[in-house]
Amino acid sequence: MNLSDYVQAIKNRAVELNGTTVVVELSSGKTLTGTLAYALATDVGGFQKYPSVLTVTVSTKAHTVRVDRVDSIGQG
Repeated sequence: MNLSDYVQAIKNRAVELNGTTVVVELSSGKTLTGTLAYALATDVGGFQKYPSVLTVTVSTKAHTVRVDRVDSIGQG
């Protein structure tokens, strides 16, 4: 699997888990456990697009993470 396919798979998984408690493992070795905010956006032409960042809220603190820095994402 090439990098763009891997990133797309992470984005698809993030859409599925939007609004739930997740565990996100980052390429830096850190792990975030919290509520995920990630949803498809609609651009000016009416096409849906995937944001390049996701937000994990841990104990009321929001952490914004680039999707290409996520190693894995799963239910927490």
